[in-house]
Amino acid sequence: MSKGWLLGVFLTVLACASARSASSPASSPDLAEEALQGPALAGVDLSESSAQGVAPEGGKEGVSGVSNPFTVKSGLYAGLFGGGAFSNAEYGYSAYPGPVGLSPFTSRGGIVNGVGGFVLGYEFAGNKIGDSWDFYWRPAVQLDAFYLGLTADSSGPGYGAPAVPGAISSNQNFNAGVITVDGLLNLYTPVLTLHFGIGVGGAYISNSSASAVPNGGPAGGQNLLGAGITTDSGAFAVQGIAGIDRWIGKRWSIFLEYRYLLLTGTNFSYNGSPAVFGPGQVVSQHFDQFTANLVLAGLRYKF
Repeated sequence: MSKGWLLGVFLTVLACASARSASSPASSPDLAEEALQGPALAGVDLSESSAQGVAPEGGKEGVSGVSNPFTVKSGLYAGLFGGGAFSNAEYGYSAYPGPVGLSPFTSRGGIVNGVGGFVLGYEFAGNKIGDSWDFYWRPAVQLDAFYLGLTADSSGPGYGAPAVPGAISSNQNFNAGVITVDGLLNLYTPVLTLHFGIGVGGAYISNSSASAVPNGGPAGGQNLLGAGITTDSGAFAVQGIAGIDRWIGKRWSIFLEYRYLLLTGTNFSYNGSPAVFGPGQVVSQHFDQFTANLVLAGLRYKF
């Protein structure tokens, strides 16, 4: 009787142990290791779920439950921007017929003009920075096209000019179309994106109006420039770029940007005023370069 009772107890314990073992999940060191490994960002894009508050495998959710406040997919993007251009002082000269002669000048800087344009670019896959994939870099290339207004107020003396004992006050209003190809490096953080780059291209500059008025002498108060002959010119363009992006959705971002723009030397020519120089005389104007500090704000969309 006691042997049967002991056998029953043994079978009962054995059955309970088997049921508990079947209900427990299998654990493996490999699964634990995989849970610590985030996706490699070199050549691999994180899914858009990261922008919707779902952390990818191995990711870390922030305070708001969003691992990254932006989409990190590679691909095309486009944007619009506008702002102001603060010109720098530049040098040049005007070559007038006799009796005025050569007049060098320094254009007044600090004049504010408008800027407006668009970008179309492609962002490539990048790499994580350090041990956290919340910080990483991505290269990009973009086509940059914008309108730039330029104003050049200047004043300079007329050398060897008995008809111009005082300075010649000159004013030009330029319209410039600039196109560059930019190479950028985007540095992503959980809060915002920093971008740096350089662009190279060309510009088309048109002088919409120009005047040159002596302050004294027989020609004092008269505009030395008549109708324009060559009032547009091409130029080489190069710019440095630095900015901050803040994403406001999976695909939309706003950005602030600073650029330093250089446009190389240009030449323009006008008919000289017949009242001063007689008929058929030409005035030439040369600007060594145009440089400007651009402060921009814009909206970007990633496809």
